[in-house]
Amino acid sequence: MNRMKCLLIIVSFIVLTGCSNAVVVDHIRSLTVLGFDKQGSGYKASALYADYEDKGRIKVLQGEAKRTRVMIKEMAFQSAQPIQIEKLKMLAFSKEVAAEGVKTFIKTFCRDPIISFYVTLAVVDDSVASLATSLLGKDSKEFPYHLIDQNMKQEMIPHSTVSSVLFDYYGLGRDFSVPYLKLNDKKQIEIAGYAIFQGDRLKLILNQEEMVYYKLLQGRSLRGDIPFEIRKGAKQSPAVFHTTSGKMKRKVATVQSETKVTYSFKLKGMVNEYPDWFSLGEEANTKSLTDQLEKQIQSHILALLRKFVKEGVDPLGIGDLTRSRQRGWTEQRFYATEYDDVQFDVHIHVLLTKAGIAE
Repeated sequence: MNRMKCLLIIVSFIVLTGCSNAVVVDHIRSLTVLGFDKQGSGYKASALYADYEDKGRIKVLQGEAKRTRVMIKEMAFQSAQPIQIEKLKMLAFSKEVAAEGVKTFIKTFCRDPIISFYVTLAVVDDSVASLATSLLGKDSKEFPYHLIDQNMKQEMIPHSTVSSVLFDYYGLGRDFSVPYLKLNDKKQIEIAGYAIFQGDRLKLILNQEEMVYYKLLQGRSLRGDIPFEIRKGAKQSPAVFHTTSGKMKRKVATVQSETKVTYSFKLKGMVNEYPDWFSLGEEANTKSLTDQLEKQIQSHILALLRKFVKEGVDPLGIGDLTRSRQRGWTEQRFYATEYDDVQFDVHIHVLLTKAGIAE
């Protein structure tokens, strides 16, 4: 009998504890997305949270001020429940705010010890407020950080978190980059490209095609789809090369004050989309396709590297790479006099697997 009483007490304690936690969650507005737009001489903040008293639907709080912390207080004045930012998953900036500089936000939020290093940063094409409005009343699974996270995990887009942003921002010889979001014609949020910063200011936006090659150049995620063109005689048609694995190596050499950076890629995969008129069952066609694919990837990568130099941004850390090889290297001198003259060499080796090319 005593054992039965003890068991009932333990079960009751567990049930009560669980109920207590549920009550706490239901009575706290835990902000998971926080974004900023320009508003006069200050900013307008839009915060998203899941309202668990309304089946987890997305709700919005907004505040206007010149200081970020004041905006959070304004939101608190609109809320009947306490506001917390400890569970923040995403920081977003309108293109206008990003172009003016995000130093204040990096110091205020990204360096705050209560903010996770896995928070996602993003730039929004229009306004964060319009993005927030498009999500109002939707299920919490529609939060935009889910969109970014799953595409990073599937190696569809380059990798970026607060941790990598802080490393690039405070490190020498490198610039940071984050996903670029927009509302499409159907008012759905999509990843439209990648935003490249110079210092703390937005300088360059890569489109979706360029983002594919930027991801390769990062060397972290080499799997994914690479579109290209198949040509034979007068015929030409789009195709897709799907990389299943790969390796990237880079090295820097300085000879007589000339710096050359070499990228070498080994990509393994299959062509799973190609025209009917191009038979991959023929050895000559397979070799021709491989040659065309290698040359096109090389051309796109070289074009992107030169674009970074032309725009004066260094998201790949070329400066940091040369710093590790040169004595007396200084960031100011490198970008003022040396970066424009860096030579790039790109080697591509593609290995086609049988799967997807047999007929």
